[in-house]
Amino acid sequence: MRIQRINYTTPAFGYNKELSNELNKRIEKDNSNEAKALKQLNNFCNNTENELRSAANSEEKYTLYQTFINPKLSLANLVELKYPDMNYCAREKYSYETDAYNAILNKKDEDALWMYSIGNGLIQVLADIKERNYLDETDETDETDDTDETDDTDEANEAGVKFISQNNDSDIVEKYIPNEFSPKNFDSLGGMENLKEELYDKIIYPTTHPEEAEMDFEDYGKRPPRGVMLYGPPGCGKTTITEALSQEADLPLYKLKISKAGSPYINATSLNYQKAFDYVAKQAKETGKPCFMLIDEIDGLTKSRDDYASAEDLKQMGTLLNLIETARDRNIFVIAATNKYDIIDPAIKRRFDEQIYIPLPNQKTREQIIYKSLAQRLKGIPLAESEEDLAEIAEKMAGFPSSAIVIITDKASDAARKDGRRLINKEDFFNEITKNENLKIEEKGYKSERKTVGFKRN
Repeated sequence: MRIQRINYTTPAFGYNKELSNELNKRIEKDNSNEAKALKQLNNFCNNTENELRSAANSEEKYTLYQTFINPKLSLANLVELKYPDMNYCAREKYSYETDAYNAILNKKDEDALWMYSIGNGLIQVLADIKERNYLDETDETDETDDTDETDDTDEANEAGVKFISQNNDSDIVEKYIPNEFSPKNFDSLGGMENLKEELYDKIIYPTTHPEEAEMDFEDYGKRPPRGVMLYGPPGCGKTTITEALSQEADLPLYKLKISKAGSPYINATSLNYQKAFDYVAKQAKETGKPCFMLIDEIDGLTKSRDDYASAEDLKQMGTLLNLIETARDRNIFVIAATNKYDIIDPAIKRRFDEQIYIPLPNQKTREQIIYKSLAQRLKGIPLAESEEDLAEIAEKMAGFPSSAIVIITDKASDAARKDGRRLINKEDFFNEITKNENLKIEEKGYKSERKTVGFKRN
C-alpha cells in the first residue's frame, strides 16, 4: 500500500479544505451506506468548526469545542480505516498545528490553543488503530528517493506514537500513599491558620458538600476554583500542605511525574499530559469522588512563551492549558506548586483562580513547627513544654524555611543523643543554628504583589 506524502506547502486554514474535498470525491464514488455516513459526519464537523472559529467568547468556544471534538476524532478514525492511503490524520494534524502556531505566535491568540488538542487527538487515533492491529506496519510508506525534513518529522511522529503505547499510567502519574511521616491532616501543620481556613472554604467544603456548594453558586454566584497555585520560597511546605489537604478532605491525591511526562519525541509529551489527566478522571469516575492532582514544580513545564518558543513548546502548552481548563468538569482539582512564579506563562497562571503565596514561617509558626517536632521525641518533651525556650529558639531561626527548621531539630536531637543520651536543650539548637546559617533563604526574590494567605505577620 502506498501512503500519500504530506504536502507541507499546503497553507493551513483550519481543517484542510483540500483534504476535505478529496474525501468528498472519494465518497461520491462509493455507494455504500458507510460512505454516506462519512459524508454527513464530515459536513457536520466542517460546519461546527466554522462556528467554533467565529465564536465570540471563550465560553462559547468551549461549548462548541465539546460538541466538535468527539465527532471529529470519530471521522478521523473511520477515514483512516476506510481510506488509509489518504494519510488523513497526519495531513489534518499538520494543518491544525500550523494554523495554531501562527495564530499564537503572531497574534498572541490563546483561543487558538484548542487546535493543538485536535492535533494531539489525531495522533492518538493513529496510535489506537495501530494497537488494534488494523494497520500493517510492514507496508511501504514511499518508494521515491526524496529525502527531506518531512522524513525526519514522520519518523519522529512514529517514534512518539510508539513511546506512548509503551508507557503505563503509573509511569506518568502516581497515587499519593501516606506513610508514618506524612501529615495526617491540617492539625499536622504548624501555624498557617489563615491558609487552612482559605483552603477549607474554597476547596474542601465544595468538594465534600456538593449540594451546599450548588446552593452557594445559585444564591451568591460562588464557584469552587478551577485550581490553586501555591508559590514561594523552597522548603516552606507547599507539597506538605497539598498532602495535608488531601488527608483533611479524605480525597485521593495524584502526582504528575514531570520527569516521566517529558519526552524528546514529537507529540509524546502532550499525549503524556493527556494520558495522565485521563487516568485521574477515570479514577474519579470509578470512585465517585473528586480527585486532587498535584503538578509540583510546574515552572518546569510552563515557562513563558516568547519568539524563541518552538511549535512543540506551544503545542505542549496548549495541551496543558486545555487540560487544566476542563479539569473541574471531570471532577479533578488541580494544585500547582512552584518556587519560580515569575517565569510561568501568564496563560497558565490565569487558569488558577487562587494563587497563594507561601512565605517563610513567622515567629508563631516557627514555634509550632519546633513544638510538633520535639513533642514526638521523649527526650524533647521537656523543651517542647517550655514556652519561653521555644520562643527564644524560634526567634533565632528567623529566615529559615520550614524544612530547615525540621533539619536543625534533627541535628540538635542527634547532638544530645551523642552526648550521653541526655535531654535536648536550647543550646543544642543554638549550636546547630550557627553551623547551618547557609540554610537561610532571602525571601525578596520570591515575593509577589499578590496578597499573602496562610500566615499572619506579627
